[in-house]
Amino acid sequence: MERMSKSIMKILKVSWMQRLLRIIIGGIFIYASFDKIIHPDRLAEIIMDYEILPWSLTNISAIWLPCLELIVGVLVIGGIWVRISSFLLIGLMVLFIGGISYSLARGISLHCGCFSTGSSSAARSWISLWQEGLLLVGCVWLWATTLKKG
Repeated sequence: MERMSKSIMKILKVSWMQRLLRIIIGGIFIYASFDKIIHPDRLAEIIMDYEILPWSLTNISAIWLPCLELIVGVLVIGGIWVRISSFLLIGLMVLFIGGISYSLARGISLHCGCFSTGSSSAARSWISLWQEGLLLVGCVWLWATTLKKG
């Protein structure tokens, strides 16, 4: 069993695989931040649709959230503070999955605003959460492969 887990960790620590994952995950978060940075007013409306945050926190969230996505995405791609950055991405993914799940459980139909603040995207559903789940797994994998040996 221990031999098997060592083999899995060897595969996970392959530097080219980690670089590829950093580029993919960082690129996704950078791309996702662009439209939200350009249209914080639309993002604030989308955040209000979730009916979780009060208006006073919605506006500030619409400003700092895409900036955080952009900064952390750049850090991940650049290989700078990868462990901390991937941990922040895990937190963001848990926040996004939790917010979408909470709203869906209350029967609220919403557009997540993940990549666009426009209303042309399809409404979120329980089935569509696989995308966030897959990205969360990638972030956890990236974080786990940067753990220092104790």
